[in-house]
Amino acid sequence: MARNIITLATRNILRNRRRSVLSVTAIALAACTITLLFALLEGIRADVRHNSWNYETGEVRLRHALFDRYEHLNPLHYTVAEADLLLPALRSLDQTHRVSPRVHIQGATFRGEEMIPSRGIGIDLDREREDLDLERLLLSGRLPRPGTSEALVGAGLAEKLGLSPGEPFTVLTTTRLRSSNAFTLDVTGLVAFPLGHMNQTSYLLPLETASRYLRMEGGVSEILISGTGSDTPGLVRAVDEVLQAQGLDQLRPLPWTEVSGGYRYLQVADIIYRIIALCFFLVGSSVIVNTTMMTIHERTREIGTLSALGMSEGTLVRLFFTEASLLGTLGSLAGVLAGSLLVLPAQIGGIDFGSRLDMVEIDISSVIHPLLNLQSTLGVFCYSLAVALAASYLPARRAAGLPPVEALRA
Repeated sequence: MARNIITLATRNILRNRRRSVLSVTAIALAACTITLLFALLEGIRADVRHNSWNYETGEVRLRHALFDRYEHLNPLHYTVAEADLLLPALRSLDQTHRVSPRVHIQGATFRGEEMIPSRGIGIDLDREREDLDLERLLLSGRLPRPGTSEALVGAGLAEKLGLSPGEPFTVLTTTRLRSSNAFTLDVTGLVAFPLGHMNQTSYLLPLETASRYLRMEGGVSEILISGTGSDTPGLVRAVDEVLQAQGLDQLRPLPWTEVSGGYRYLQVADIIYRIIALCFFLVGSSVIVNTTMMTIHERTREIGTLSALGMSEGTLVRLFFTEASLLGTLGSLAGVLAGSLLVLPAQIGGIDFGSRLDMVEIDISSVIHPLLNLQSTLGVFCYSLAVALAASYLPARRAAGLPPVEALRA
């Protein structure tokens, strides 16, 4: 019986080719669009995690508990003190792959009479040059040498200041002791940070140099700690145990999901994208509803004949439902395959948003590489098929409910 229903449903689909093609195309377009949309979201998710872990938060960010509350005041006196004693204990944890101390310099540089805000990031160059892949990001010049007054400057900031490798620039800032200090750095190279706002405002300098200029006395602004990402809460607990053992109750470890602006954006974007996906599928499924209703109208006599010959209401429902299932399956499969093929070149070359993200201070790169995720791709296929089947159920019930005598008179 099942084989006969499938055969009959296939013949009916081929007999109404124009409407069948229209239904398949509508579902395929919806599935293709959502496949592209979810691939973009997956690419943004991977990009945000990469940038957050490397530049902003790590998997776990360790700061003084009061620093975040007064961050707008640049409270350098709330430091991670005696970092040299804490770093070995953190690096000895089984869960940690990378421990990165950072010193942040909030200051201003000048070009003539124009004051240009800038942000210096003191990093451990020996440890982080490979982690941050600085050689690949370098546009011109070379990397700074540890312990020197040298800096890598973001390309956008260098353009604002009119700087090129070999030229100096002066920064005015406030030290940990709340006194003013000015220092001069030599530009050794220009770098293209993946984050637009960093390109416009940031420069990298040796950790010990930044610490000396800010009078940090062995402290750092924060420590970024990264593991495998498989158990972030476990990493937070392990770091907290180290702090308790050393009596450092004033320090607070936070997972990146709580402090990353990009991650918060993703949570909102994920909901919005799913609503958009539902709208696309509802539009596509409306074509299936219309096609099924028109088919029922054209085949009223056929339905009456089948009922008169003894085909039950349940069998008629299965027949029309099978037709919609075949159309939905074909459209969903075609859409997902088309979307996947369109993602592949974008996954390699990326989508360049240019300067649109330069001043957006979230951890999203100017170039996004969409990523195909097997789970989400299968989800799009199943989701589109489910919507198509749900849309066909009521018309199928209506067709099966036509009285045979009334159908034969039509």
